[in-house]
Amino acid sequence: SPQLRSFNFSFILAPRDKIEAMTVIKIIRFFKQGMSVKTSSSNVFLKAPNIFLIRYQTFNTSGEEIIHPSINIIKECALKSCDVQYTPDGTYMTYEDPYRTLTSYQLTLSFGELDPIYDSDYTELDKDRDQVIGY
Repeated sequence: SPQLRSFNFSFILAPRDKIEAMTVIKIIRFFKQGMSVKTSSSNVFLKAPNIFLIRYQTFNTSGEEIIHPSINIIKECALKSCDVQYTPDGTYMTYEDPYRTLTSYQLTLSFGELDPIYDSDYTELDKDRDQVIGY
């Protein structure tokens, strides 16, 4: 039976200095906050979390940025889980910044597509010329 697809990505974020450490904190916060439910101005209704567009990109022979034709295409997704391993190297070590930022994090993201893949999606990609892998 047709099912919505899931995609998992795992990244090791290992900042080399205090400035990069703050960028890593912002990246982790971006994903955690982006998957959170929003409240309405009256706080009576809940609004949906952010949706994400994931694209594998490359450059064509003219140097223009394009969607990578040899890697799958992903439709709009919701972030289902955002897991952070705070000691991926097996040890606790921090920088000497005011926030005691860790020297390494492992960020694992699980996305779920919001729409199923239809046969017509492939036709619309390249008019059935079979030039891209597709979904």
